[in-house]
Amino acid sequence: MKTLSIVSKELKIYFNHPMLYIIAVIFLLITGWFFSSSLFIVKLAEINSLLTILPFVLLFFIPAITMKTIAEEKRQGTIELILTNPVSDSSFIFGKYLSSMLIMCFLYLFTLIYPLILSIAGDPDGGKIFVSYIGLLLLTSLYISIGIFASAFTKNQIISFIVAFMIIFIFFMLDKVTIFFPVQFQNFLQYLSTTYHFNNFTLGFIDMGDLTYYIAFTLLFLYLAYYKITERYY
Repeated sequence: MKTLSIVSKELKIYFNHPMLYIIAVIFLLITGWFFSSSLFIVKLAEINSLLTILPFVLLFFIPAITMKTIAEEKRQGTIELILTNPVSDSSFIFGKYLSSMLIMCFLYLFTLIYPLILSIAGDPDGGKIFVSYIGLLLLTSLYISIGIFASAFTKNQIISFIVAFMIIFIFFMLDKVTIFFPVQFQNFLQYLSTTYHFNNFTLGFIDMGDLTYYIAFTLLFLYLAYYKITERYY
């Protein structure tokens, strides 16, 4: 119940603030462009061009969604009141995480029109699209956990955004810079890359290793955020 109260509070803040709708419009304009460019310019009835660019697009959008989750509570001094209300530290972190996930699912809901258009324009692989969306949710989950982790370390939303962006960017780039590292490290760096695992989902494959990667790293960053707020240094 405590987690749900946090989620309810966060969703009210998000939906009562114009920033969410600005972010939603920009997100849909960008995703709509990449989808339509493939459909009308390249003449391909597929969603791969959109899926390929989404990990990069989310680099900017998810830190913007998560940057105030804990940082703003610290700045206003409300975090002390919330955590002594009583709300457990774990419920607080999970509530922030879940509310951010619901916001991103709200944005993704509008993108479901793209598979619908494809079903009219051609004969898309529904199973492949479904698996791709599973991968997208797992990727989003990891990005959000990183954003919450970054927000737990500061009272400044801008710093939170920058830190989250940089961490996500590093994970995003790892599989693209492996050639600059010794051969013995290349497979390890590739495994740490978010896009390496996401690409497997876009091909229509669900692999236990990819699932384990996303779940493990999501839990790791949520735990680090939890550990930070348990220090009670505000």
